[in-house]
Order: sequence, then structure tokens, then C-alpha cells
Amino acid sequence: MEGPGVYLIKEKLSFLKGKIPLAVSGNTKENKEIIVGKKLLDVKSFGKNLIFEFDSFYLLIHFLMYGSFRINEKRKDKDERLSIKFKDTVINFYNTSVKIIDKKDFVYDTTIDVMSKNFDKIKAKKKIKNSNRLICDILLDQNIFAGVGNIIKNEALFRAGIHPLSIGKNIEEKFINKLIDNVLFFSRVFYILRKRKKTLKNKLLIYGRKFCKICNKKVKVKYTGEYERKTYYCENCQKIF
Repeated sequence: MEGPGVYLIKEKLSFLKGKIPLAVSGNTKENKEIIVGKKLLDVKSFGKNLIFEFDSFYLLIHFLMYGSFRINEKRKDKDERLSIKFKDTVINFYNTSVKIIDKKDFVYDTTIDVMSKNFDKIKAKKKIKNSNRLICDILLDQNIFAGVGNIIKNEALFRAGIHPLSIGKNIEEKFINKLIDNVLFFSRVFYILRKRKKTLKNKLLIYGRKFCKICNKKVKVKYTGEYERKTYYCENCQKIF
């Protein structure tokens, strides 16, 4: 799940703020019982993490590839990774990673979160300009672009006209600026469509397509970079640096 999806979940669960967990269960090995009886101070999102804030620690829920949640409902085909019971609400999480982290050990840096109004374009640009890594890897680095997943990566690169196998420091500044703008733009499009319960497919220009929307040539599909994620690109319309 990418950042926009987690941001939407944060909004859906914001009504829990101020409530107190009465019981917990689930197959997570984390010390989940620590949250019982503690007031939930806030519900936040950071990149791909949903954050439940308590007095001295955070409960982090990462939805991985296929994570999900239910409100006052159970899935018949899955055991809960974590279930939290409040006075009038039960939240069940499935196929997720669960971590409990002391606040002093977690850096909540909104300047790298693509869904945050505090995202720092200048800092992101410096990271790209000083990197010997492939741009397809830089975009998926959660310490630079928290919340960017494979769909946003592919779409932003295509819209910016940058080949995914370009080296960060070799990319011209005007292309970097266009790339960052498109990361933020498409993240917002992603969020709005999910919020309105509309399909993302009609807005995808390259991801999952067989032919380029611009030149109509066949789209290349390869598993690229350190993360070996599926990458769609047009060799004709995306410049390699």
C-alpha cells in the first residue's frame, strides 16, 4: 500500500482519537498489551505507516503489499494480526507489520512525507543530485520519498520524461524539478480517487499499459534496481541520463 492509501486510512480512523483501548488480541509478537488502558492521543500517517500515538510510544501499522483493516467486522479467511477493542469499536488489521516504538527512537519527519504539506522539495532535490543510485531506487527510498510505492514511481518518471535507469546525479535540474512535482501531484491524484472510491486505472499513463499513451510504441517492462520492482517505461519518451 502506498502513502495516499495510508493517509486515507488515517482519516477514516481519526474518530478514535481520545479513546482508550480496553482489550487487544491478534497473532503479532509485539507487546501489544502495553496499549490497553492508555489514551490514544492521535492517529497519524507517515509514508506507508499508520501511526497510533500514545503517551511515550507509537504503535506503527505497515500495510505491506496486501494489508487491510476492518471496523467492527472480521475477515472469514484471515486471522487478525492485531485487533484493538475500544468501548464501542473494534479495529481489526490483517496482513500487516506491527511495531511498538519508543517516541525517542522514531523520527517523524514530515518533510520527506509526500502526503504532507511540509514536504521539502529542496531537500529531495539535493538527495537526487548527490546520488549515484538509479532514480527508480531513489524514488522508492522511504528516507527520501516516504509514501512512494511502485505505482507512483512509474507514473512520476513517465510524466517527467525520465528513464528509470538514469543515475540521480546525472539528471538535469529541470527534469528533477518536474519529477518531484509529479511525485507530489500524482500522490494527490491517487488519494483523491481512492477517497472518492473511483478506479485509478483511467489515470495511469504507463503503469500496467502495453503501449505508450504518447507515442503508442510498446512499453518496456523490467524488474529494475536494488528493489527489483516491476517497472514500466517508454524508451522513446523517457530520456536516460
